[in-house]
Amino acid sequence: MRVQDHIVLSTIAAAALYPVLRRKVVVPWAASLLIDVDHYAWYTFAHGGLNPLEAVRYFNQAQPEQHAGTRRLHSPGALAGLAVAGLFWKPLRLVLYGFLFHVGIDLFHAQRSAQARRLTLERDQRTCRRCGRADETVVAHIWRQPKIMPSYRLENLVSLCGPCHEVAHAERLRFD
Repeated sequence: MRVQDHIVLSTIAAAALYPVLRRKVVVPWAASLLIDVDHYAWYTFAHGGLNPLEAVRYFNQAQPEQHAGTRRLHSPGALAGLAVAGLFWKPLRLVLYGFLFHVGIDLFHAQRSAQARRLTLERDQRTCRRCGRADETVVAHIWRQPKIMPSYRLENLVSLCGPCHEVAHAERLRFD
């Protein structure tokens, strides 16, 4: 899920929790956003660059490398460690709640995206809608996405082969 979507959802959740947590709501809100620092840390280590905009560009490319290092803080081990530490130091529980909210959003998004992608490939008979290629590189590409909050509507997805998918990300092509 995109950074701006996490910001919106985390802010809505924090606003809903404000009557209960008051000023402490800042802790889970910030934690739900800062958990993604693992992506940036991995990018910095793997690519040697400190530019956060370059990191965002990297993760927004068509097929960015998937590496366990990009999700260290999202892992069950990290969450369990934080839960255990929260037993001894109560403020860490608020950090854990923020992390869990973020991971929950990611899991929901992954499930809905996978379903939309599967249905798109079925609809398009696993054939690139741009060049007609039908091979194992064909993937479902989101060609139209609202500025805020993801859409899982099939009319916003199109099947593209690997090379056309790279072009679509490079040029931000629209397929009507």
